[in-house]
Amino acid sequence: MAAGEDDVPKPAVAVVLAAGASRRMAGRDKIFAPLAGRPLVYWGLALCERSSAVRDVVVVAAAGAEGRICALVEDYRFGKVRAVVAGGERRQDSARAGVAACAALASPESPVLVHDAARPLAGEELVRRVVAALANADGAVPAVPVADTVKRVDEEGRAVVATLARERLRAAQTPQGFRWACLAAAYERAEREGWDITDDAAAVERDGGRVVVVAGEINNFKVTYPEDLERAELFLSRAPKYSSP
Repeated sequence: MAAGEDDVPKPAVAVVLAAGASRRMAGRDKIFAPLAGRPLVYWGLALCERSSAVRDVVVVAAAGAEGRICALVEDYRFGKVRAVVAGGERRQDSARAGVAACAALASPESPVLVHDAARPLAGEELVRRVVAALANADGAVPAVPVADTVKRVDEEGRAVVATLARERLRAAQTPQGFRWACLAAAYERAEREGWDITDDAAAVERDGGRVVVVAGEINNFKVTYPEDLERAELFLSRAPKYSSP
């Protein structure tokens, strides 16, 4: 059968999470920390603005920082941003708030991406891979092979309990993509049943959804420590493809 319009992935609504507490950044708010002359959060929003696979954007800001994010959106003319909402105490609370804000922008089957603003180096091709994978799955996660040997330890973190086979291990990244109804339902159940989850895919997996893995990008690391900003700065100085929208 020849490919038709139904085979073309629909553009996604992207939720950009920018509500982190930056606890390991030596007192700096990493969301607004300068990176190549612009705030860190700029780079994730610029990715969404450039990407033809993204139609609308919801930004989740730390409570009290919504005005600052709105000013940044206006300054850089990010025309796809439809809403800026306050996040919660945990990442999953912020993600749930962002997903709920997509209700006015998405149908049940619409693709929704959730991306950490702390990953400034994700590329447009990665976004397209994630959205395309949703044609046959409830969720899609970019991931890279684990290079180090991984040990499982006891509750005190002192004794090795097992050495895991790294051939079947992957380090998950964002943006992660989902069918909106699946993700919204999973987060509602997580809230209702008190789940403690570390990424969006974990909620959908636990709710019975089918999540697939697509190839991630080695440079799509998360800025967690001050040294990570220096690493990202070096990368951007050598990567002209990361241009302004």
